[in-house]
Amino acid sequence: MRSAIRWLRSRIELAGDGYPLLYPVVTVSGSFVIIVVAVIQRLPIAPPWWALWGAAVALLSLLLDLWLQSKLPCTILASVSTGLMLMDPVPLDIAPLFLALTTAIAAAMESLRASLGVAALSISVIVVAAATDHLESPAAALLAVLCGWLVGYMMLYQKLLSQNEVRDQRVRADRAALDERRRIAREVHDVIAHSLSITMLNVTGARRALEDGDRSDALEALEDAERLGRRAMTEIRYIVKVLGTDDADAAPTPGVCDVEKLVEEYRRAGLIVTLDIVGDVAAVPAPVGTALYRIAQESLANVVKHAPSPEASVTLHADDAVTLSVRNPYTPSVHRMGTDGSGIEGMKQRARLLGGVVDATGNSDSWVVRASFPPGPRHAEAAV
Repeated sequence: MRSAIRWLRSRIELAGDGYPLLYPVVTVSGSFVIIVVAVIQRLPIAPPWWALWGAAVALLSLLLDLWLQSKLPCTILASVSTGLMLMDPVPLDIAPLFLALTTAIAAAMESLRASLGVAALSISVIVVAAATDHLESPAAALLAVLCGWLVGYMMLYQKLLSQNEVRDQRVRADRAALDERRRIAREVHDVIAHSLSITMLNVTGARRALEDGDRSDALEALEDAERLGRRAMTEIRYIVKVLGTDDADAAPTPGVCDVEKLVEEYRRAGLIVTLDIVGDVAAVPAPVGTALYRIAQESLANVVKHAPSPEASVTLHADDAVTLSVRNPYTPSVHRMGTDGSGIEGMKQRARLLGGVVDATGNSDSWVVRASFPPGPRHAEAAV
């Protein structure tokens, strides 16, 4: 029984495509209810063969929804199902709501181009049904489809914003942890260097006192050395205890090879982004690759928030020097600089820590963020 429940949960999670579990549960159950009610509306028709065929196709689309990650086959079958049901017209027909719901699902889970294609297909079904007198209120049905697409697209956009916020919080947490570890490393160095230096001086003094026959001075020097050694051991044990964390489950940090996935996510949200990669990006050191990814992420987020039109171009060159350029339309009156340290200044600081530089400038029609990491020993050290 538990294995069956786990299997069903995995199928529903696949249908949700990263959304909370409640979302696919509501959409699948809502679709099923609409299908059942649409068939019940047509029961006075004897026999309602078109409705039954439409219900069969609709149920097939729901089953595929639990098996396929792509929603396009399901939405196509939903359009066919609704078209079959509309062959038996009834007053106050609820069947077009199935189109609206599947359009919303496509907008929330597919790319912008694919979701617009699904919306166009749904509208075509309604227009044809209205032209053949198989639908009483086509305007209401069209409004439902358009509202469904808008709601789905808003959910997709909110999902991407939430994912960006989670990533930003993880970056800030990782940065704070790294700073703390650096501080602890400096403390370990200071404790060991200070304690060993004084201990060696005391041991040397004790040896000389013993050579001169002064046992009291030798014992005092050895007691000081012992005291400092015990205190150093206590401090080191505490620091090692703080550092004794398990990093096996830590999530891998994104790198330069993930820039393409980042661009694809923004494309799915409707941002028009071109990506040009030149050179062997796999050879870029991991810290530099992470910095390039974060700079591209912040730049594209700024495009969404500030650019007058949702367009951008990303260029990445990985030769001897590594350069990243993000260009987008620009209105000079728009204020670009972030005020919370996570904007342009944050990108500059991130690049500066690795020996690179970030330049952000705008002219009359475009804004360009350019990050450059020249070749040198700092890259080799960072990759160790």
